[in-house]
Amino acid sequence: MALLLVVLVAVAALSAFSPSMADSAAGPTEVESYTVQPGQTLWTYAQMVTPEGGDVNQSVEELVELNHLEGTSLEVGQRILVPVEEPDD
Repeated sequence: MALLLVVLVAVAALSAFSPSMADSAAGPTEVESYTVQPGQTLWTYAQMVTPEGGDVNQSVEELVELNHLEGTSLEVGQRILVPVEEPDD
């Protein structure tokens, strides 16, 4: 029983730091989990994933939806999911 508990804790710890998949209307999206640091906002994360020339406001809306947020405010220490940028071909 103790071994099972150790394995479950190890799996949980590893999954917290590795990309995972989130389902969306367009299909699964690879995401990374971030812990909000002082001074970071949803806009900060939206800028990270908005393509050059893209609409950061749209990215903010997508992050709100992806994370099931009630608004755009974040708390220090909160964990949020952010889509992984796909490299240009």
